[in-house]
Amino acid sequence: MQIRIVRQKDFMGLEAAGSLDLGTLLEVIAKLGTLTRQSGEQRVLFDLLHLDGQPQVAGQMQVGDQIGKSLSHVQRVASAVPVDRITHASENVARTHGVTMKVFGDRDTAIAWLREGSTPEEAAAPAVRTSSLDPARSAIWAAVRHLFPPHAQAIQLPTGTLAISWPISKQQHRDARYEMATPITVRLEPDLLESLNVATAEQRKRIASNQEAAFRAGMIGYDPYTAVPKARVIVLG
Repeated sequence: MQIRIVRQKDFMGLEAAGSLDLGTLLEVIAKLGTLTRQSGEQRVLFDLLHLDGQPQVAGQMQVGDQIGKSLSHVQRVASAVPVDRITHASENVARTHGVTMKVFGDRDTAIAWLREGSTPEEAAAPAVRTSSLDPARSAIWAAVRHLFPPHAQAIQLPTGTLAISWPISKQQHRDARYEMATPITVRLEPDLLESLNVATAEQRKRIASNQEAAFRAGMIGYDPYTAVPKARVIVLG
């Protein structure tokens, strides 16, 4: 994988090409965080249009987590990736760290958004963790949140699927081959989704709590450190 960091007049860019190397990409994101702190640069572009391969959901979440940790001090982060690879997974995780990030399908649109002036809301808002889940998925996550480590993250993919993963400490789990837990993806059956959507807040909480037993059953045999990071799929409803 070839990576080049370039300074434009009003943003700093990272351009990647060749075969994806997730570890290298994460290291460069951290380096980019140091560079932008030193230079005072407030806008960053990731140009990944010529990168071959795409990390699985867990890897995309890890990229978003690294962006959130390394670039929380900048105003805007844009990422340009091929349209058919857009999942918004990295974007959603980065936003939980308070980073204003958006993913685009072409470079020109990404740059145009970077160059826009910050909205009054963006300028005034503190960097706080925000939820990217709709009320139905948020209720499900709240009901099963206690089953996961405190630093676990849940995001909602464009398909409506709930994806759950968390960073793995190599110091605590030396045998782990990946830096994110094997993701768990949760799909809601239409009837359950409809019930959650029309329910009051209290009713939604109760309906979601009733799904915990089915969720636990779906996790039987789940290994977050598996050498083959294939997502565990749990269907509720």
